[in-house]
Amino acid sequence: MAHSKDYLPTTELELVDWSGNFTNVVLDNAAAWGITEKEQLDLKNAYLNFKFLQIQSSTPEKSKITVQEKNTAKQILKSKIRELVNYRLRNPVITNAQRVSMGLRARKFYRTPIPVPSSHPKFVINVLDVRRLMLSFSESGVAGKAKPYGIDGAVIMFAVLDKPPNGVEELIHSVLATRTPHIFQFNDNERGKYAYFAICWQNEKGEKGPISGIEKAIVP
Repeated sequence: MAHSKDYLPTTELELVDWSGNFTNVVLDNAAAWGITEKEQLDLKNAYLNFKFLQIQSSTPEKSKITVQEKNTAKQILKSKIRELVNYRLRNPVITNAQRVSMGLRARKFYRTPIPVPSSHPKFVINVLDVRRLMLSFSESGVAGKAKPYGIDGAVIMFAVLDKPPNGVEELIHSVLATRTPHIFQFNDNERGKYAYFAICWQNEKGEKGPISGIEKAIVP
């Protein structure tokens, strides 16, 4: 199976097989691992939707719309998988053998201490196209896109609100972005409204650093 440095396969057919196995293992162990019913349903639906659209987009009768829907479904599936891997599947109850059975790397045992992040990333928000915003982040005061030592990614908290939030606790959605930039897909009924964002680093042990100030952008 072809892989990049990421644990997810690089081809769509391999991703269908990989995510099917991942989904089955997660669902079989959901209760023991503390996976909520909503998380189980979201993962299952994301997998089934991508699998269906991948098949449809591989036929001679495929349309541009079908391909676009497949691409969107792929990104949603990857996002659901990453959320589980970076939050729920850090549970120490999960053994390395179980991680490998899901297609993940075995848990690392660190010889060099991984520090708790002491600063937050800098970030900018740009319009990508209709209903999509692109958030790029990097280490403050440092050129380039490299993450600080021991950092797994940036936790991005966000929400579309009718009025400015009083604090980050009102940014009710979050995602761990392991790469920059990160693309946000919004709904039609959110166009013209403000999306608010804040960000912090998370290290490879799941420890979070200081949270940035809140920035906003209009959903195009």
